[in-house]
Amino acid sequence: MPAKSFPFLPAGSVVAAVLAMQLLRPASAAAVDPKPDWTTGLDLVTEGAVGGRGGAARGQSWHGLALAKIAWNPAERPEGVHLQTYVSVLSLMGRGPSERFLGDFLAASNIEGFASTRLYSWWAEAKAGDWNLRAGALLADDEFCGTEAGGNLFHSAFGWPAFISANTVNTGPAFYVAAPGVRLERGLGAGATWRFGVYDGDSFDSPAGDPQSTRHGLHYRVGGAQGWLVLSEFSFAPVGGASRAKVGFWWHTAEFADVRDDVGGRRIADTGNAARMHAGNFGGYVVAERTVAGKSGEAGCVSAFVRAGLAPVDRNALSWVVDSGVAVTGLLPGRPSDVASLGLVFDRFSPRFSSHARALDPASPAPDFEHVVELNYSAALTERVSLQPDFQFIRHPGGSALRRDACLFLLRVKASF
Repeated sequence: MPAKSFPFLPAGSVVAAVLAMQLLRPASAAAVDPKPDWTTGLDLVTEGAVGGRGGAARGQSWHGLALAKIAWNPAERPEGVHLQTYVSVLSLMGRGPSERFLGDFLAASNIEGFASTRLYSWWAEAKAGDWNLRAGALLADDEFCGTEAGGNLFHSAFGWPAFISANTVNTGPAFYVAAPGVRLERGLGAGATWRFGVYDGDSFDSPAGDPQSTRHGLHYRVGGAQGWLVLSEFSFAPVGGASRAKVGFWWHTAEFADVRDDVGGRRIADTGNAARMHAGNFGGYVVAERTVAGKSGEAGCVSAFVRAGLAPVDRNALSWVVDSGVAVTGLLPGRPSDVASLGLVFDRFSPRFSSHARALDPASPAPDFEHVVELNYSAALTERVSLQPDFQFIRHPGGSALRRDACLFLLRVKASF
């Protein structure tokens, strides 16, 4: 199917514009124009990792990113339609621990990706009353399924959840590749919101998962055999309330191969025949979060979350995943803005997936699970710069009992301008 063209700004022009606006912006700009129509941002992140033991091998890695953003957001009017536009460029450098030496299944770092510079997420948004419509190259992980208390954790499973990323095509529209799509949102009152999104079914435009196919973010192919990814979510987060909740559903319209059986219902490992194909894939999830003590963003705040998702066992690698965690702000005296976080991930490989792997290699244990324990401390050095040491303990890296449980140490420095 031929690629369809979409309007875009050259990546180099966006980066240059952001850098120039940041450097030339006067220190008193906020006082002159407290609500400028144009806003810019630049995030710089660098991260080093050391594998203390376990996994596929011991080793070290370095990787990082630069994210440049430009948004046009004029002052809202009491009536009528409010318009907003956004363009970003992402540059990834180096190789992360999962790719370089760890060999885990879920990816230990949420900024790890294919080294490249690309036009990233860009969109136009229209708001009218309780309705909000956004269209362009979108990131579903920006708006669906997220948690507040898990925001400082490094492991990718605490961001875009593994019960979607591991079971859909090329992780879906999430870091580090956006996908053409449309998202509709409506406020329902009393802190309730309904959100619905439709996205291209393969953000890579490559069934084999080759990141080279869209390395510059300028290649868009939609529909056809790639199908579409549909997400629907209800959230409840009353202003000033201590509890927050989400419930959602995802559905992918493409065909998915059975992880064990062939077209005749027999094991692929026995017959060598083509896999049985299923019309679509789907799953559901729930998220519960609560501020246990204090107020959000202030010293003494303690927040906790739990998130769980399920998917059919016949066409997915992971049948269920649960992640949970707690974040404490101002844990240490004299450090009111620092955040200490603890996160846990529990997943289970589909019994059919495991059965197929066992049939292919009877001498090795079948894939069973990959569990993660993460400890993270985010120290605010200045208003713009933070330092984050992180430790992860990973049981059964890659889902294999043959691999020794891994200990991973990471250190991240982030600057935002």
